[in-house]
Amino acid sequence: MLNETQRFYELTRNAEVPSAGAEGSTPVTPTQIFYKEYPRFETIELPPARNADARLDAAWNDRRSEREFGPATLSLSDVASMLGSCRIVDDERETERRTYPSAGARFPIELYLMAFRVAGLEPGCYHYKVRTNELEVLWPADLESKTAELVSPFVSNPAAAIVMTSVISRAEVKYGHKAYPFSYLEAGHMAQNMLLASASQGIGTCPIGGFVDSTIVDLLDLTDDEIPVYVIAAGKRDRNP
Repeated sequence: MLNETQRFYELTRNAEVPSAGAEGSTPVTPTQIFYKEYPRFETIELPPARNADARLDAAWNDRRSEREFGPATLSLSDVASMLGSCRIVDDERETERRTYPSAGARFPIELYLMAFRVAGLEPGCYHYKVRTNELEVLWPADLESKTAELVSPFVSNPAAAIVMTSVISRAEVKYGHKAYPFSYLEAGHMAQNMLLASASQGIGTCPIGGFVDSTIVDLLDLTDDEIPVYVIAAGKRDRNP
């Protein structure tokens, strides 16, 4: 990793479980939403959006961030739906095409599964082998005690978590320091794929940035050129919409 990128990463990573805020401070809640507008300027009313595919439209409407999951397990098919939304769709091109864009087709993002309660899988860590659509068994581990660090203290009882990392050197060779923001953009594209795929299957999800970086680095034994960038908690919904 480039030295300047390493310093920026050190400044932005979480070194401990995030708290709700300093004592006595007023938290900014999700209900405080702000909109930028230009009230002095003319407005033009847009026509209604064209109807999307009914299933995609339903997934858009059903997507929401779940922070409390039910006790049920996820199935291997549930996991496959999430991971498969980030698959290769054309491997015969000189630069393969996937279901999401990647700057320069460098594809620095790797996917790992943290299984807490997945039917057919031992609790532990797995790597998604995108070329063959397989899970590689890294090591079994009871991860329940580390949920707050791997996911968030504000998310309860996830059945699994998808961890996204960036092997940032893959993109640095072409983009230098821009590889850092490009990694987050790519992870965001992939996350939206997984969130919509999950919504269409009735799987609850919550995208997370409040994980403890060092816990993931240590657990997955990552090198200095691979950094955690995003986590998606998943599980069965504990309530109806």
